[in-house]
Amino acid sequence: MKIQLKFFGQLAEITGKEIVEVDGIEDTDSLVKRMLNEFPKLKSCKFQIAVDQKLLKQNQQLKSVSEVAFLPPFAGG
Repeated sequence: MKIQLKFFGQLAEITGKEIVEVDGIEDTDSLVKRMLNEFPKLKSCKFQIAVDQKLLKQNQQLKSVSEVAFLPPFAGG
């Protein structure tokens, strides 16, 4: 099962990629662990994950059709 990940803002700069495809990931906890191993600089960043345009508050199972986004902290005013 391949999942497409999207990185935004400073996270895209850190990874050097806006889109990454991964295979063999079952849930978001496993996904984060793998991304932190592949891109160690992410460990020093705060970020949120959205699956299918909904921000996560806990671990979630992933499907091959899931859209996963790594989002930097939001600022606004």
